[in-house]
Amino acid sequence: MGKLENKVCIVTGASGGLGKQTAIRFAEEGAIVCICARNEQRLKKTADICREKGAEVFAMKADVSKFEEMKAFVDAVGEKYGRVDALCNNAATISAPHPFMEHTIEDLEEALHSGLYGTWHMMQLCFPLMKEHGGAILNYGSIGGVSGMEGFAAYAAEKEAIRGLSRVVAREWGQFNIRVNCICPNVATDRFLAGIDQSPTEVAEYLKASMSQNAMHRMGMAYDDATPAIVFLVSDDSKWVTGQTLHVEGGNWISA
Repeated sequence: MGKLENKVCIVTGASGGLGKQTAIRFAEEGAIVCICARNEQRLKKTADICREKGAEVFAMKADVSKFEEMKAFVDAVGEKYGRVDALCNNAATISAPHPFMEHTIEDLEEALHSGLYGTWHMMQLCFPLMKEHGGAILNYGSIGGVSGMEGFAAYAAEKEAIRGLSRVVAREWGQFNIRVNCICPNVATDRFLAGIDQSPTEVAEYLKASMSQNAMHRMGMAYDDATPAIVFLVSDDSKWVTGQTLHVEGGNWISA
């Protein structure tokens, strides 16, 4: 029996990257996988892989930056299953790095709508489907916010806001046995690896080196290195853990 057997688990932004690999891992752990993303074609591919793993899957095209689309998605999950056991607010938009003085208010608004507002709305929408039986919420921070990575002003602001919001909600919803934690992952995804394959040798080597600047001296992989930690944070194995941030990036940020 898997660690998420028959648990209704939502993963946003599951058409690719870490969201896709998380959905696949959840399927292998016995979850009922409920996924959404903006790209319907890629989302279908994720759903097909999860079904091949033997999982029941509910997939729906939805953009986390658009409240009505997220409400329709959560309403559909609620109508079909009557509950949500785990929510992974994975989806977010990240733009190419550029100096703070070149950032526009549009850059900030895009980051806030896709990340912070999407996380805010999804938690509020899922609360009625969690409060009677408890559950786990996993929100996504970033080393870019924690360390103040140059060039990512809007992204860092959004990610740190999510961590602050998560701490508040963890305190408020603990009485309902709803746990709220954050993860700060830094791993190579399928899209990142595809970009390396298509890049000139010197660019590919630079990208590999930049992703290996950690205590482990290697690139972390989304499925192998990050999804086990994600399963832990939404499974009963972490039933006494809430209001915490777990860095899953090979020791890029050392805070022990």
